[in-house]
Amino acid sequence: MHLKNLPAVLSFSVISVLPAAVYASDPANLPVPPAGFDARNPSIPHGKLDVSVSYPTRNYGMRKVTVYTPPGYSTDQKYPVVYLHHGIGGNEVSWIGQGSNEGNADNIMDYLYSKNMAKPMIVVMPSGKMDGADDFARFANFGDVLLNDLIPWVEKTYSAATDADLRAISGLSMGGGQTFNFGFPNTDVFHYIGPYSAAPNTQQPSQTIRDVAAVKDNVKLIFISCGSTDGLIGNSKNYHDFLDANNIDHIYQIEPNEGHTKTVWNRSFYNFAQRIFLDDGATGGGGGGGGGAAGGGGAAVERAAAGRAGPRATAVVQGTAAETAGARPEVMPSRQAVLRRLAGRSRAVGAAAPTKVRPRRTTLAAAARSPGPNPDRRLGTSGSILRQSAPSSSEREQDGIEADRSSVARARTASRLADRWLLERGARGRARSDRAAIEALRPSTR
Repeated sequence: MHLKNLPAVLSFSVISVLPAAVYASDPANLPVPPAGFDARNPSIPHGKLDVSVSYPTRNYGMRKVTVYTPPGYSTDQKYPVVYLHHGIGGNEVSWIGQGSNEGNADNIMDYLYSKNMAKPMIVVMPSGKMDGADDFARFANFGDVLLNDLIPWVEKTYSAATDADLRAISGLSMGGGQTFNFGFPNTDVFHYIGPYSAAPNTQQPSQTIRDVAAVKDNVKLIFISCGSTDGLIGNSKNYHDFLDANNIDHIYQIEPNEGHTKTVWNRSFYNFAQRIFLDDGATGGGGGGGGGAAGGGGAAVERAAAGRAGPRATAVVQGTAAETAGARPEVMPSRQAVLRRLAGRSRAVGAAAPTKVRPRRTTLAAAARSPGPNPDRRLGTSGSILRQSAPSSSEREQDGIEADRSSVARARTASRLADRWLLERGARGRARSDRAAIEALRPSTR
C-alpha cells in the first residue's frame, strides 16, 4: 500500500498542521478517547436508528439488521457504509448497547459528528450468524449472506454508495474474525478493514491474503486492535506480523491493561470511524449538517510518533491543541500535499550538504525499498536512470530518508522486546484449544 493510500495519518484540526508520516513495527499507542465519547449526549444531534429491520436472504429466510444513518441524512446524496459485526453472544442490537451490550456505535458516531471528526456514513450492524452445526459454521456462513444478500439490500434500501472506496468492514471478537475472513479475500468489495479482538474463528493470514499486491493496491486502511491482556491477542498479532513481513501498511493498536472487553471495542470503533472514507480530502461535515450544532471544537491534532522505519505499521500519537469554540476543521490536505511536505522536510537535510556533480544510477527495485513517495512517479517504468547531474530535490529527499533511518535504529530493539512480551502474554492465554476459547468468550460478551 503506497503512501498515497494512507488517510490513517491525517486528522481534523482547528489549526493548520500537516502531520508527517511515520512507519513503525510497534503498537500505535493511540491515546484514550475523551470522556463521554461513547455516552448518549442530549445536547448534540443524533443519527437515526432503524432497529432490527428484516431483510431477505436467498437461503436463510428473513434476517435482522440495525442501521444507523447520520444526522441530516438525505436521499439527495450517497453515503459511505461500514458493516459492523458483533461477537459470539451478540446480534443486531449488540453494537447499540442492547442485548449482549458489546458497544455503543450510535453514540460514538454522534460524538464524532459533533466534533467534526468523521465523514457522514451509514453504519450497518447485522445479526452475523446463520444456521450451522456450531459457532464456527454459523459465523462463517454469514460471509455469503453479507456479500450477496445484505449489501445489495442496503444499497437498494438506503442512499448508499456502491463503490468499494466507500465501503468498510469491521467487527469485534467473532466479528473481528469475520472481518479478517471476509475482508481480505474481497479487497474489491471492502477498501477499509478494521478487526478488533479477533476470536479463534480467524483464519490464518496465508489463507485470507493470497494476493499481497491486491491488498497493497486496494485497501486504504487496515486497523487492527486488541487489549494487551486479552488471551486471544495472538490472532491479531499473527496478522500484524504477516503484514509487517510483507511491507503492508497498517495500524496496530494495543489497549493497555485491557482484556476482551467493551472498552476496547468502543475505543477501537472511535479510532477506526474517524480514519475511514477520507480519500476525497473532505471533512466530516458534522453528519450532513447536524454536527456543527455542538460547538464543533474540533479534534486534537495528530502528529507523527517517533518510530522505526521498516516494515510499516502506521504509528501515530495524538497531541493536544488549543480548540477554538465554534471553529470548523479545515479541509483535509491532499496526498500530493503530504508528499510535498515530506519532500520539503527532506530537502532541508539535503540542502545542507555540498552539491556534487556525479554519475547517479537508481533502479526501481532500490527505490521501492524506500518508505518515500511512489518511485514510479520519480523514475517511470524504464527500470533505471543514469545521468551526469547534480542531485535533484527528489534524490535529496531519498538521501534524507536514508539518513533518518540511522536515527531510529535503536527503537528496533525495544520494539522486538515489546513484541516478545506480547507474544508471551498471548501464548499463556492460548493454551486452551480454539473451541474452549470460544466457550470462554461467552460470559465476557454478555
